[in-house]
Amino acid sequence: MRAPEFPHDIRWLNLPRGDAKSQGDDIALRGSPPPSMKEMRGKNVVLVDFWTYSCVNCIRTLPYLKQWHEKYATSGLVIVGVHTPEFEFEKDLTNIQSALKRFEIPYPIVVDSDYQVWSLYSNNVWPRKFLMDKDGQMVYNHAGEGNYRETEEQIQKALLGLDPKLKLPEIEVGPSFAEDSADTKVLADKSESKNVCLPATGETYLGAMRGHPGRVWRAEGEWRAYPEYMEHMRTTERFEDYLALNFEAGEVNLVMEARTERPAKVRVELGGSTRSVPSGVEGLTAGGKLVQELEVREPKMYNLFKETDHNKHAAFPRRELKIFVKDAGVRMYAFTFGGCG
Repeated sequence: MRAPEFPHDIRWLNLPRGDAKSQGDDIALRGSPPPSMKEMRGKNVVLVDFWTYSCVNCIRTLPYLKQWHEKYATSGLVIVGVHTPEFEFEKDLTNIQSALKRFEIPYPIVVDSDYQVWSLYSNNVWPRKFLMDKDGQMVYNHAGEGNYRETEEQIQKALLGLDPKLKLPEIEVGPSFAEDSADTKVLADKSESKNVCLPATGETYLGAMRGHPGRVWRAEGEWRAYPEYMEHMRTTERFEDYLALNFEAGEVNLVMEARTERPAKVRVELGGSTRSVPSGVEGLTAGGKLVQELEVREPKMYNLFKETDHNKHAAFPRRELKIFVKDAGVRMYAFTFGGCG
């Protein structure tokens, strides 16, 4: 299959400024116009990465993409990130630009807020990578996290097809995540084949459109359910209202934002006896609970809990996390979870 062309009227971000020339004979990515599949055929290998900035699975792949850009851009690799939003706030250009700076993304980004490129590729998942050879033919694709060594091997193979005389660096990849299901990952460390990580709780949405209160989470206090999120509806002097979450995981993240004049304070409590508070977690232990406070403002993913010393052979204990708020206008969208590693 030949890669579809990018729509001519779509918005691009992160195009380097200045001279219209680039190193060697590779197509220029500097200035205008933005890269096109037609112009890159015969000159470049192209990796198209579908992502969205609040997606924890996408965030975990970014170090690999940035490394590949650094290693192979001068050899002919062009990485194009396609930012297709999951939530409405991810359509906001200011939020996207802020994320590009926060993650230090070095390659061009297509703003695909209307799902044009997503539809052209018949995509249905974040993240997903499509690799095109020098002829613009799709030679590899991978959905989800993981397979980093295999992906880099395919990149090198395509680059050698572009120039057989290339001297490419050795592939060095750490532990990789192999897909176990749409919501869970199994850690596969090639240096220790018996080292596994048992599945964690799956992604949990809070809005009325996809949320299921009572099964995994519940709300206490004054909240209102909107299609994509739960919003706290009153201001209190103390932390009284909260969302409670039951989970089994080594890491908990929450996509949220605060529609307030100043950053909103959020208090996170990990319940249970002192025995259930993991030693590998930073925080203040009080009354048998792990407590921390964080400030919430811009819409993004916030880390609530991360355990660093979990036994990879043991199942995660069932724990309860409470997220207290006292400001009206705090919105909570979705929990995501991680295993060990």
